[in-house]
Amino acid sequence: MDSKGTGLTLGLGLLVAFIGYILWQLAVGFNTKADDIVTILSNSASGATILKISAILISVGLVAHLGGLISTRGTASGTLESLGIVSVAGATVIWVANSGLGISLVEMGEKFVAASAGAQAAGAAGDAVTAAALGATATTIATAGGYIQAISVGGGSVGALLAGIGWLCIGLAYRGSDVKGALSFIPMAWLAVLQGLVLIVAVIVINNVIDVDTGNQVQGIGFLLIVIWSLLRGIKLMGESD
Repeated sequence: MDSKGTGLTLGLGLLVAFIGYILWQLAVGFNTKADDIVTILSNSASGATILKISAILISVGLVAHLGGLISTRGTASGTLESLGIVSVAGATVIWVANSGLGISLVEMGEKFVAASAGAQAAGAAGDAVTAAALGATATTIATAGGYIQAISVGGGSVGALLAGIGWLCIGLAYRGSDVKGALSFIPMAWLAVLQGLVLIVAVIVINNVIDVDTGNQVQGIGFLLIVIWSLLRGIKLMGESD
């Protein structure tokens, strides 16, 4: 891949994924707790179209970004750079898989909302047997959805930890090289170190000391820093192809 292609996929790919992430959060609800499965299923049903589009944007964007990052291999040849790229690749695989779990919650959400509404309607009509049956169906769906959500949260944390380790390694590898972004006064090596540390602290410290929801918010900040890094580096690489 030439410099222009590397820059485009590195920067634009992650920007597309970030847009998908924002749309996902808007559909599910920024203030929705990670364990509030009823709200998650309900919002997933009402925002089904947006969530499906988001999953596509996230998956395609992350894979494109990874392709660009792999293409930069050799910028600071060594164990740290290789370990960093492999770690980010592992995180990408997990995040893409999580997008698939999100789509399954959309399907379950639609069935949950239908069963809940049916149970309420049957109850209002005095049909206790149908109301109980539909209520039990809704409870079963919510329980299954809870398991999927738990896997998604756990997978997201592991992915964030791998990404944090990866960017920390990449930043440390770049310290001795002349790597620059579109804004030359921003030290790309230390920015990579910072975004890696933010993700690592969010998963290991904040998730355990405070709660997962706060940890996810801090992870969002780390992801935003990675987007900024990727755009700065991508624009610089595209400029070098001219």
